[in-house]
Amino acid sequence: MKKWIQRLPLLPLCASGFLCGIICCLFLGQADSALVPESLRLLRGEIPDSKSLLPCVCWSRGKWIAGLGILATTYLAPAACGGAAIWMGWSFGAFSCAAFSNYGIKGLLLIFASIFPQWLFYGPGFYFWLEWCMELYLGVSHRCALHKKIA
Repeated sequence: MKKWIQRLPLLPLCASGFLCGIICCLFLGQADSALVPESLRLLRGEIPDSKSLLPCVCWSRGKWIAGLGILATTYLAPAACGGAAIWMGWSFGAFSCAAFSNYGIKGLLLIFASIFPQWLFYGPGFYFWLEWCMELYLGVSHRCALHKKIA
């Protein structure tokens, strides 16, 4: 069985998702609904429980990481990794567009300042996780192809 994909271009997929996120946010009117000052004031009034915040964040991030790891062993790995790269770019583009449309350049600078330390690890970590998933997929599909040739 021939593999239908050799290497997945993750960075161009992420960049195209970024542009699609900006376009969707601008033309579909989503820029005015996100990061509205009234909703941010309401959010500031809610104090999260500090003991349940870390498990909640680990669960919300961990289920997607584990799901991609499981899908990397199947033939759905290119679609899952490509979709995850597009989604990551789209979400960052839409969030940046909403910050710019509501607060201008100040909003963009505040967004980049607020996510700066964690994105030093989160962005490259997510990229290398997708690369590892694609390498695992190529290894598993190559091994399956070798077993079919021998049998």
